[in-house]
Amino acid sequence: MTKLPVNEQDYIKFQVAHNIKLLYKQYNGNRDQNTKHTKNERHTLNNIKEKLVINNAIVLKADKGKSIVISFIDDYHKKVQDFLPNSNFSTVNNDLTRAFQKEIRNMINNCQLTIHKDEKWKYINLNPSAPAIRGLSKVHKIDIPIRPIINCQNAPAYKLAKLLSRLLQIHVPLPYTFNVKNSVHLMNDVLEIPFDLNLPSVSFDKENMYSNVLTNDLIEIIKSMCSKQSHNKKLTNELINITHTILGKTYFKFQDNFYIQKTGLAMGTPTSSILSEIFLQQVEHTATL
Repeated sequence: MTKLPVNEQDYIKFQVAHNIKLLYKQYNGNRDQNTKHTKNERHTLNNIKEKLVINNAIVLKADKGKSIVISFIDDYHKKVQDFLPNSNFSTVNNDLTRAFQKEIRNMINNCQLTIHKDEKWKYINLNPSAPAIRGLSKVHKIDIPIRPIINCQNAPAYKLAKLLSRLLQIHVPLPYTFNVKNSVHLMNDVLEIPFDLNLPSVSFDKENMYSNVLTNDLIEIIKSMCSKQSHNKKLTNELINITHTILGKTYFKFQDNFYIQKTGLAMGTPTSSILSEIFLQQVEHTATL
């Protein structure tokens, strides 16, 4: 795992150097992996890298497919900055990493059932930093907006969030009644529907799903599910307290500014997928009763 530089200028240089590998991969898409670059090939790729640096440009991955996008860094920054005010984020005056690290340590120390006393160190990030946001280019849309991606691997709560994800799968099993396992499962379900030329078809796409999950309702849902599993009060409280702590760590950094997500699940956190699934399955079951 590569730790990102803190300084913005260093980060830009890092991105140029790191993303140039995408050009290597795309160039070598149909080549034998054991084939070495010729002198001319290396010269061409080095020229591309030099032009990116001279023109203050950056190589980005496209949101869909295997395409890459070359964008001016100023344009890229503007698209991210345009996205932030129009979304569910607000600025904060300082870096919250130290305060969050202290809160995470206290939470881990208070866990007696879910975390063994000799393994508490495994869930503490010893050198945490604020998560960084980056954007993938939506080349399939007008004006090529960005899809925000937040890297939380160096965040204070990352390791504890991975633990919580495992604990929820163990102690709060989901029925997956209305889910499909794969495309084959979907096709089999569709084939069982009586065919009619007038049969309408509807597809729903949830916009910004993570940020629209009602976290207060989510806590109550987990409590109810723990009760159905007949978990003792101490285990239930630990699961709820860890969940509540993770839900509050929705901050990130872009350039020299810090932001916090006002509502919903944090982007990039390991627990967001399982927590959103818990919420959605509860909605599905209550809607069909």
